[in-house]
Order: sequence, then C-alpha cells, then structure tokens
Amino acid sequence: MKKLLALLMVLCMALPAAALAEETAGQDNYVPQRIPNTDINWSPVKREQEDGPVEYEVVYAGGEMKELGVELEENGEEYEVLYDGNGKILRAEYETDAGEIVYDGTTWRDKAGKEVEGPDLAFMEKYFKQFKLNKGHYPNNTMCVAGLSLREMYPGLTDRWYHILPVDLTKEGVFRYRNVVSNMYFMGYTEVTVKDGKVTVDYAIPYGNVTPEQNCLAWFTSVDEITHEFLENPTSSFRFGVPVDIQQDLKGQNIAILFICNRISYQIPLNSRNLFPAMYSPNQDEMKSLIGNLRGLLQQMKQ
Repeated sequence: MKKLLALLMVLCMALPAAALAEETAGQDNYVPQRIPNTDINWSPVKREQEDGPVEYEVVYAGGEMKELGVELEENGEEYEVLYDGNGKILRAEYETDAGEIVYDGTTWRDKAGKEVEGPDLAFMEKYFKQFKLNKGHYPNNTMCVAGLSLREMYPGLTDRWYHILPVDLTKEGVFRYRNVVSNMYFMGYTEVTVKDGKVTVDYAIPYGNVTPEQNCLAWFTSVDEITHEFLENPTSSFRFGVPVDIQQDLKGQNIAILFICNRISYQIPLNSRNLFPAMYSPNQDEMKSLIGNLRGLLQQMKQ
C-alpha cells in the first residue's frame, strides 16, 4: 500500500501544472439560484396563436394566465368565448340569424339587453383544457444576459443572437441584469458584484421546468478580443460564483465586457399553473434605456 501511495505521489508531481489547472477549469458544478417567476415578470403579456380553425388570445400578468379568449367556427356557427385563468366563462358572443347575442357569464342577451335563449357552451370547455395542455419544449437553448446584440452591432462576427454587457468596474455594489433565452423570453437574471477590486458573477433562473445544461461565462477587455472562432464554440476558464481580480485578470480596466452563453432546457408554460415568462424585445422602453447606457460604456472603452 505504501509503495502504491508513493507511486501515485510521483505521478502527480510529474504532471505539468497546466494540465492539472486545465482539468480543474473544465469542471463546472455551479448551481444557479432559483427564484419565483413573478420576480421577473413586469406588466401583462398578450399573445395570439392559432391551432387550426381555433384562434387563441391569452393575457398573462405576473407570469400567470389571467384571461383566455377562444374564437372558432363550428358547423358554420361562430363563437367567441372569454375565460378567466381558472376556466370560468366571463363573456361569450354568438351570431344568430337575428343578430349577435352576448353571454355575460350568467345570461344570454340580445343587443337591446333582453334575455334570450342561447347555445349551451359546455362543449367549449375542451378548448380551454387543450390550450392549458399545449406545452412548448425548448431543449438546449441559448441564455444570455440582456445587453447589446453582437449580431446587430458586429454582423461580421456572428449571426447568432448573442449579447454582450459592458460593465463599469469602478462602481462598487451589486447590479442585477435580466437574462434572455432563445432571444424571445426574459428568464431570470444575472447578478454582478463589484467589491474590493474583484468582480463576481452569479445568475438565477425561475422555479419550474427550467433546467441548466451548460454554463459559459467570459470577460473581455476589448471588443477586438471577441473573435468569430470563439463565438462558434464559446468556452472560458472564468466561472460563475468565483471572484475575478480586476487588476490581474482584467488588466485593471475601468470597463470590461461580460459575455454569457449558457444552455438551458425549458418548457412553456413553466409549470402546471400556466406560469409564463415575459416576452423580450429590444424595443421595450426598459431595454432601450439599458442599450443606450451600454453603448455609452462601450464608447468609453474605445477612447
């Protein structure tokens, strides 16, 4: 046994330090924080979609379905039904030979407000249930921190929807930025902590059907350091949750560029309560303001 231990020690000593460091750098056991979905959803989200002859219009608020409108034609007759988030009919419209009649949740009435006979809407319940069961699966999709689109600013570098985030390293504190997945939904946030000459990056994802698959965090001290080859296969030795020395690792820069390219798998809705992430768009007021500030920081880097 002593001879075996001695042999192992000799072998370890014979290994180059770089080889050991490379092996360690390749291990990534970071587990992101989980947060309530409502923490990352602001304002109602309205979506429209078609499923054959059926048209849906759904309104989400706080990540939860509030109303579902269903419009369809069956046996030559047109129906429009509005449900609340629990499947209760709030309103319905039905076209008759004498004109349109409206259901107010309890009674059918004509345009004059007179109570009339109307169709039994029990058959419509299946459309509400079908919508709730209709889930979208998105395996291994890219998640970035919301920032400046490389595809739009530097189209020669990449045609992928990767983002970069210039960070002012002279300001100490904890700064939170929203994440974007599939260039379509907000999904959790990235937290940047600047303290005592070091910067640490962590991220959070919502509870529900969201599974992290692979992490990639990189820092750049110039846009010129970001190459097409890197963006084709992003890998980095930087790690989430591990402090980075600004002076040694980021050349003492006042501003550096944060790049995140994680892979996550997720399902829409996020859980059985039909929780839904907010839609992302660079044209939202919130994003326009952020993009303007980030462009200013990027310009300062070039001076």
